[in-house]
Amino acid sequence: MSDPDRPLPRLAMLRAMTDRAVLDQVFTENRTTRAELATATGISKPTISESVRRLETAGALRASGTDQTGRRGRIATFYELAADAGRVVAAEVNQQGIRTVTTDLTGTVLATERHAPGDRPMAAAVRAAVAAAGATGSGPVRAIVISVANPVDPVAHRVVALPGSPFPEGALRAEEIGPDVLLDNDVNFSALAERREGAAREARSFAYVYVGAGLGVSLYVGDHLLRGAHGLAGEIGYLDSSGTTLADELAGQGFGRADAPSLDVDAMLTTLDDAAAGDAVAAGRLRQLGATLGRAVAAICTIVDPDLVVLGGPAGGRAELVAEIRRTVRAAAPGPVRVEAGEVTDSAALRGALLSALDRGRDSLVRAVAEN
Repeated sequence: MSDPDRPLPRLAMLRAMTDRAVLDQVFTENRTTRAELATATGISKPTISESVRRLETAGALRASGTDQTGRRGRIATFYELAADAGRVVAAEVNQQGIRTVTTDLTGTVLATERHAPGDRPMAAAVRAAVAAAGATGSGPVRAIVISVANPVDPVAHRVVALPGSPFPEGALRAEEIGPDVLLDNDVNFSALAERREGAAREARSFAYVYVGAGLGVSLYVGDHLLRGAHGLAGEIGYLDSSGTTLADELAGQGFGRADAPSLDVDAMLTTLDDAAAGDAVAAGRLRQLGATLGRAVAAICTIVDPDLVVLGGPAGGRAELVAEIRRTVRAAAPGPVRVEAGEVTDSAALRGALLSALDRGRDSLVRAVAEN
């Protein structure tokens, strides 16, 4: 992988911008012509032709056949991404183990794998899982992005092990996995997935609230993620109210696990199911759960005034809990705010990690062409 932090010379930068515009169209359309590229990008045909030649020579594009254009005597050449242009690997690390996905640079899935928690040190287990994922397909691995359930220091690129954390990564550092590896928190990646493909696509600003074995919030203002100086922004489980944290308050309501310092997802889901079935006791527990979480969300709204709150996680996205949290937020927040369930429901964290890996992998390909 090329150095992502080394600046390109000005001419190379301009060429790289054109090459990225061309490749973005190829990533979207899979197969396209130079004329279609010029129309879609607004870049002149000679400049497009030069870029296509450069990308083809560098092995990023390949001609994939010809077809009639509809104009007499004209035949168009189609181009697509070369099979060995590169791959990316995304991984999600949590209490259930390690899950990986490998795709080519168009996002086509090449392989998915799951690795159960083992006795090896976490760094060794993640390194082995990533190496196995990277062995699928052809061409270089251009990006590796890993989602973890703990916060990550944005400067040191290492996991911040908080007191009482139920999650297994310990003091995992990106450099232990490999060069240029991106390590970030699962709630941040989930929020990215909602920003790009889910409920927050049109929001000017939003808060993503995760409710599961842990609690967490990601805050976006425009397209800027607020991380905090130490990567700890949004750790709402540690909010202290009247001498007890939010996580402890929920545990006191019967939603904590006796065998681990985490929330009991199964207990939450059972309460939601029973309440939906008409159980009066479960309905009361649901109202208490929704009110407790809703007050925390309302506090966030008071401080940052987001356009939207997206609720996610195995319990957070359930309609019954969304309705209770929405009711509390509307009563307690100083201004109007929309509260909606997340739309990316199949491992939003892994999806966000993959989207980030694709961004980085495509940038790496463009830089490799520029340095060729």
